[in-house]
Amino acid sequence: MARDYYQVLGVGRDVSAADIKKAYRRLARKLHPDVNPGNDEAEAKFKEVQEAYGVLSDAEKRKQYDAFGHVDFDPSAAGFNPFRTRRGGGGGGGGGFRVEFGGPGGASGAGFEDLGDIFGDLFGRRQGARRRPSHGGADQEMSIEIDFQEAVNGTTVTLPVQRQLGCDRCSGSGSHGGGLCPACHGAGVVISTERLRVRIPEGIDDGKRVRVAGKGAEGRDGGRAGNLFVRVRVRSHSFFKREGDNIRTSVPITFSEAYRGGEIEVGTIHGPVRAKVPPGTSSGRTFRLRGKGIRNMKTRAYGDHLYTVEIVVPPVMSPAGEELARRVAELYSEAPRAGLPRDLS
Repeated sequence: MARDYYQVLGVGRDVSAADIKKAYRRLARKLHPDVNPGNDEAEAKFKEVQEAYGVLSDAEKRKQYDAFGHVDFDPSAAGFNPFRTRRGGGGGGGGGFRVEFGGPGGASGAGFEDLGDIFGDLFGRRQGARRRPSHGGADQEMSIEIDFQEAVNGTTVTLPVQRQLGCDRCSGSGSHGGGLCPACHGAGVVISTERLRVRIPEGIDDGKRVRVAGKGAEGRDGGRAGNLFVRVRVRSHSFFKREGDNIRTSVPITFSEAYRGGEIEVGTIHGPVRAKVPPGTSSGRTFRLRGKGIRNMKTRAYGDHLYTVEIVVPPVMSPAGEELARRVAELYSEAPRAGLPRDLS
């Protein structure tokens, strides 16, 4: 039993011709063979959608179809077969179906609306000889993921980019040898995969986009091609934490370095830096290394590196250590927690 054409397009029986065309475009964009290479199920559904649209887009054919409902009626009861399907004709041998109506003598009527024209609107490609205003191609977007170091220093990536280009075989008409073009299936465009080298600028942040001019969908009627936008996802780093153009880290120090002061090595994204710890430094104090952060893509100025020191207590207990700890405790002139609230009152 053949499917209900209205069900195939996912519309009700009382919808307008504009709604039928809108539903067809949505399904054709989703099921087109160039969008689903090697997917036999999608190709079969695409042909079914073509067949349904070929009937419902024509007012007279739709009227006859509505009179019979499904295509599973007995043709002999009506005296003729109003629905006859065959493969796309002509010497092109292309895919797709053409639905024809025949009278009692078997003479066929006109085929359904030119698919090249429909897909010309769908993909933004000029069809036939009709002159239209030029239109720019649609922008496209894709996402990539890079390492933290690549985001800081900048990098170049090679991306496989799918683009919609005019079909060379039928010169964008969608027709070949009297039938649908076998290369583009009547769309007038083909999906081409291009390996594109894209420069990722120094200092790019997570979620930002890089614009590649003219690498989106091809324009229509001589219009400019759209742009490709590459959205960048940056993997986090286990040590360096980004805050805008600044970098934050935590640096462990000994009690001796905190109490007496000293010079320590601080790792930055630009390499190690020698920094001083003032005498009497408390754990949790933050220091700033100016110009050791990330370079801003617009101003080209560098952010800062902020590092917070944390006093590390020796993990091994010993009699000597306990004695030193008692002596250190005597150095506090007041309890370190004095003045802190004890409750909510």
